[in-house]
Amino acid sequence: MKGATNPQSFDQIVRNVFAPIYPVIAEQIVAKTSIKSGRCLDAGCGTGALGIALANITDMHITFFDQSDEMLNLSSQYATLNDLDNRSSFIQGDIHTIPLPDEDVHLVISRGSSPFWEDWHQAYREILRILKPGGMAYIGGGFGNAELREKIIATMNENNPNWRNSFKDRIKPEREALPGILDALAPSSYQIIDDESGFWAVFTK
Repeated sequence: MKGATNPQSFDQIVRNVFAPIYPVIAEQIVAKTSIKSGRCLDAGCGTGALGIALANITDMHITFFDQSDEMLNLSSQYATLNDLDNRSSFIQGDIHTIPLPDEDVHLVISRGSSPFWEDWHQAYREILRILKPGGMAYIGGGFGNAELREKIIATMNENNPNWRNSFKDRIKPEREALPGILDALAPSSYQIIDDESGFWAVFTK
């Protein structure tokens, strides 16, 4: 699984450009899932921005999960700054073999990580495995709304016109594969959202 190669640079972009999207997406997750307590896994958490935004509007315990120890160190620092030490934990590992037991979490969230997963079927299988019965996942990417999307894309294009090249070739194949993957895994229900909020797979165990 390949993602951001420079954690410090990624952190600067998240804090200075992408920061406004995470509270919006967190609100959308709560509105869609109605899950406000229990255990949440932020998969491919990066610096933890989405998990922290969700923790700030719910009572959930957030497990920040990433393959990069450097990213997890940053997410730990930001969790502390947000007074979330008693509601956060940090696990390093691979999305294809999540080091959690079966039926362990109520909610799995992920923004911007899935295009870098090497085996989408296995990754989604693992997410389904660790969900409790009735638990939900909210996986995908987006900017929250059209206004934020246009503003951020314009800012990023000014700084680096090639900023999307690392993942744009993987987005279309994942989106095309998702319906077949979810049909095969057979969660109790699933929905694919494709609107101004972004592209998200939402499913229930």
